[in-house]
Amino acid sequence: MLAMGAGTSEIAKATGLTRQTVIRIGKDPVKTDQTLKQWEPQGYDMQRKC
Repeated sequence: MLAMGAGTSEIAKATGLTRQTVIRIGKDPVKTDQTLKQWEPQGYDMQRKC
């Protein structure tokens, strides 16, 4: 959503995240992705549809 130009408040409302969290993700999305991958259970497919 950030890459598509959506505003911070719009993203926060749509995702349930705080505005500050959205801002932090936007400042360094690569680091955010790396951190989430460390938390990811081994063998879990993040792209899998529920």
